Amino acid sequence: MSDFISMLFAIFVVNPLQAEVSDRLRGVAANELIGAGRACIAAEGPRLLERAQANWGWAAANAIGVSFGMVDPATLLSGDNADCRRVLPLLRQNGERSNA
Repeated sequence: MSDFISMLFAIFVVNPLQAEVSDRLRGVAANELIGAGRACIAAEGPRLLERAQANWGWAAANAIGVSFGMVDPATLLSGDNADCRRVLPLLRQNGERSNA
């Protein structure tokens, strides 16, 4: 059952998260930030899947929230990762612009 939850979470949260990060960083001139965004998702994706397997309620709530636009997928990224720390301020800034 946890593999099924992981698959659904990947489809409804991790894949949109990866697309959202790519979209928000598309206008960035610095290739190093784009690389940091990719490295952040590569590191955080497995952590998010592991958390989804351990906490199905959290997984369902966030999958629904991301799917319906109520949860910004970038808020699921951890600031514990150095690459994520580099891109999170930019992602939050760009997310606020697109929500305005």
